[in-house]
Formats: sequence, structure tokens, C-alpha cells
Amino acid sequence: MKPTVWTSRRKALGNLIPSLVWFFPAVAGLAIMATTRQLLGTGLWLLIASTILGWIALDFFGFFENPHMQKELTAILTDRGEIPVAGSAFVGFATPKYHGLLDAHEDVGYLQILPDRLVFLSEIRTIEFQHHEVRRVRYRANVHTMLLLGRWVSVEGESGGKPIRLLIEPRNHPTMLGNFRESKRLHRRIAEWAKKKPTNKT
Repeated sequence: MKPTVWTSRRKALGNLIPSLVWFFPAVAGLAIMATTRQLLGTGLWLLIASTILGWIALDFFGFFENPHMQKELTAILTDRGEIPVAGSAFVGFATPKYHGLLDAHEDVGYLQILPDRLVFLSEIRTIEFQHHEVRRVRYRANVHTMLLLGRWVSVEGESGGKPIRLLIEPRNHPTMLGNFRESKRLHRRIAEWAKKKPTNKT
């Protein structure tokens, strides 16, 4: 099934728009430095400005069309009779072996925290992580971490004697920085859930 929500266009534009914002002032700065043969001055200031502008653009455009994806996915799941439970978190997801060229997120969907299990529900997949399989909840770095704009919330455990890991990153907010802050709340919420004894199945 070809996804209609988490498309290659959205993955690419989340990187392309910030790159263009960075590129033009950076090139202008390098050109001025090469022409004047001076490391200090206007050229250097343009390089500094390009870095700051690129970082701001990444914060605002890194999760490109995030609100639209939430609405589209909600409509798709509703039509399938798989309405996410109240309090579900919209997240990016990746398996440990995934290495994407366009984006750190392999897929986007809703994380449902049910009494007896975690469920990641997207347009093309459903993944369940049973409560008794969870061993710990921690942070792990991803490419967003190097830019101080994100991190994984990693749910780790064991199933059938084999290690398993669920990597998720909040996408509830329009900006990456807002979701970076949200990761602390999501981590705490899952960690508290993992400590509780499940009471009933939903």
C-alpha cells in the first residue's frame, strides 16, 4: 500500500525548505569572503546569519504539514473504524534498523497507551507492544538531537527471548522545538504507565 499521508514529498520538503533558507546567505557570505579575501567582516556575518536562519527554518518547517497529516490520518482511520482512543499522541516512528535519507521518521501515526499494551497505528501498519514485554523507557539520540531539536523516546523490552524496541518522537506540535519539549512529557507518561500493573484489556 502506497502511503498518502507520510509521502516522499513531505519528507523532502521538510529538509529542502530549511536548506534553501540556509543556502543563499551562506553562499553569499562565502562569495564575499573569497572576493575580499577577508575572513572577518560581512562574509562572516552572513555565514553566521545563514546558520541561525537555517536553524529557525528547520524548527518551523522540519515537520512540514504536520497538522494536515494529523487530520488526514484521523479521517483515514475513522473510515476504517479504527478511531484513535482519547489522549493518543501523534508521533513519528522508526524501527531500530531504519535509516532514511529524507527523514528520521519511518512512518507517522498515533501512539495509543492502553492499559495492557502500547499500539502504534498508522495508515499502513499497526504495531503492538505488550505491557509485560516492556523493560525500560529511555531517550535515544537521532539526527534531530545534533541540532538540539529532537530525540527519540525509546520503549525497550523483550519478546520471545529477543530484544525489541519502539522508537517514537512526538509530532503533536507545529514546531520541532515544541515537540522536543513534548518528548519529556511523553517519556514520563509512558514510564509511569510501564510501572503500573495492567488492570484490564481494551
